Parts: sequence; C-alpha cells; structure tokens
Amino acid sequence: MNVLEMTRSAASSLAANKLRSVLTMLGILIGVAAIIAIAAIGRGGQAAIVSVIESSQAQQTIQILPTEVVSPGLPQPGQVLSFDAEDFAIARSFPGVDSVYYTLTGQGGVQYGGKSVTATLDAGPSDLDQLARFAVVSGRMFSSTDVLAHRPVALLSQSLAHKLFGNTSPLGQVVDVGNHPLEVIGVTASTQLNLFAGLFGSDAVYLPASTCHDLFPWWNITEMDVQISPDVNKAELSRRIVTALNIHAHNAGAFEDASGFLAGVEQMIGKITGILTLIIGAVAGIALLVGGVGVMNIMLVSVTERTSEIGIRMSLGATRRAILLQFLTESVMITVMGGAAGTLIGYAGAWVVAVVTKLPVAVSGWAVLLGLGFSVLVGLVCGLYPANKAARMNPIDALRYE
Repeated sequence: MNVLEMTRSAASSLAANKLRSVLTMLGILIGVAAIIAIAAIGRGGQAAIVSVIESSQAQQTIQILPTEVVSPGLPQPGQVLSFDAEDFAIARSFPGVDSVYYTLTGQGGVQYGGKSVTATLDAGPSDLDQLARFAVVSGRMFSSTDVLAHRPVALLSQSLAHKLFGNTSPLGQVVDVGNHPLEVIGVTASTQLNLFAGLFGSDAVYLPASTCHDLFPWWNITEMDVQISPDVNKAELSRRIVTALNIHAHNAGAFEDASGFLAGVEQMIGKITGILTLIIGAVAGIALLVGGVGVMNIMLVSVTERTSEIGIRMSLGATRRAILLQFLTESVMITVMGGAAGTLIGYAGAWVVAVVTKLPVAVSGWAVLLGLGFSVLVGLVCGLYPANKAARMNPIDALRYE
C-alpha cells in the first residue's frame, strides 16, 4: 500500500466517525490555537513598545534625567531630583536644538456637576498627542500658544468624558482638576500603549505642561526632552548639554543622558515579554499533551473496534508494517488537521485582540511551525502504541474476534 492509498484509507476511516474524529481533534486544536495567539500577542505588545522607543521622533530627541532618577540610591550631598527654569534655558541656548520640553504625569480628582472621578493627569508640549500616541476625536489639541500662555485648557479621554457628561458634548465646558477650573477643548481616544484601555477605557486628562506646573508647582520635573535638528551630532550635543547642566548644578554627576537607560529598558522589555510568552506558551502546551492522550485513547478504541478488519487485511496479504503505518497515518492525520485548524483560530484570535487593544498583529513563523510540528510529533508518539498493537495481532485471533 503506497502513501496515497494509506492517506485515502485513513481519511475514509476518520470520515466514518465524524463526530468522534472532531472531538478528538479539539485538544490539539485548543493547544495550537493558544500557542499561536499567545506568541502573537506577546510579540505584538513588545513591537508596540519598542516602536515608541525607536521612533523617528525619539531618535531625534535627547532625553536627560537626574542621575538619582536613573540609578536611585542613598541620598548624596548636592543630589538633584528635578530640573528648574534655568536648566531649560541652558539647553535651549545650544545651536542645533529645535525645542526643549518636559512632561508631567500624576493623578488628581476631576469634578463636574457634582460628579467626581480620579484620573491620570498627563501634561506636556503641544505635540503630546504624538508623544503619548493618542488621537483627538473631537475638538482640538492644545497649541504651542496655549503652552506659552499657560492657558487653563484640557482634553478628556472618552471614558472620562462619558462618566462626567454622559452623551452630552463636553466641549466648552469647565471642569475642576485639583480644585482648579479648566476649559475642555477636546476629547481623545485611549492611548495605543495601554493594553487594557481598549477593553475597559482609561480616565485621563491631557493639559499643557506649563498649565500643569502652575496648578501643581510641587510636582518635580524629572525629565528634559531636547528635540534636535537632523544634521546634528546627537552624542556630542548631548555630552555638551549634560556637562553645562552639571556645571550649573555644581555637581558633576547631577544629570545624565538617558539613551543608555532606554536601551536597557528595551532589552529588559524584550526579555520579560519573551519569558512570559514562553511560560504561558508552555502552559498552553499542556493542552496539546492532553489532546495527545485523547488521540491515543481513541486510536486504542479504534483498534479494538476494527480487530476483524485487521484480521481480514492480514489474511489478504497485508504486512504488519502496512497495518502499523495505516493506523499511524490516521493518528497523524487527526493531529495535523487539529493543528491546522488551531493555527487559523489562533491567528483569528490574535487579530481580534489586536483590533480591540490597538496592538499590532505579529504572528511569527516559528510559532506556526512549532505548533504544526508539535502536532505531528504528538500524532506519531501517541499513535505509535495503538498502531503497534494492531500490527502485532495474530491474524487467526483477529478473525475470530466478535
């Protein structure tokens, strides 16, 4: 019996018991689908975070932090925990610097019409929507003029706007943020970097950094971002700015370029997501093993039910090798079909998660090959014992079996 004939015979045997064959595939299907989906979601989340760190805007930005923030430790004499107005003036004075800005993040209560919600407060320059990756869905983003004039304006996230105003437009209304009135000039969609924002919504207020600093002067400014011209030597300019800032602070180690810190963060993110994906994938692999046990059980039942058939085939000249390969083919066909269906369902599941959470789909080829390869391996290993049992039957005893 050649390979084509064995395949046709195996397909015919499986078709004779459609429901049982489908139920047997379920364990393999679920295991492979879980592996594909988990690997895709893990890689997609990692790619989304890394894309922000490696974005063109980030490549043209020098991020300077207090050394104490980058490498916290015991308090040192003359340590610096934040920037002041003179620090920003020093950075702006260097040729090749396009702009200097800072961002602030904290929490505060937002009130309107007797309703109060605790929300995240994000403050920054007029291009904060690009930095934080959110979209303005109604109204407008605050402008550079708003930042320079310290105007009391803000944007609300969709979830926060709905909690405070319901179905009424919040544009032009005044909300209290930390007991300070702010005019609502826009509504934003949830940030793309928050995995759960797309699922549950995130309550956030976005406002000019200057306005935020006026409202909360006790907040430390712990980050300076220097946007530079494309043709400038980034490393050299960074060294000069950091040196000038340290001289101003009378501390040679007060500030440092955070580029190395960000590279370390990127590596750490890659390692963490890789380890988590591997661990969760291994747990999902248990479903494949359980499915393999199910395949072995069903194949043993099939061998018992078809004992007379096996005796007839042997009496007609079928060799033990042909009988073994016949049942082994059926076992592998079940697991491969389950693995193929699981791959499609896993990809579909990853796509649904990507649509809901705004993360990119990143189905890797190695995950697909691993899932399908493991399916074949499970079929071979778990089908070998039932196939060997069928091949070792005595033809006379098999013919007498009722």
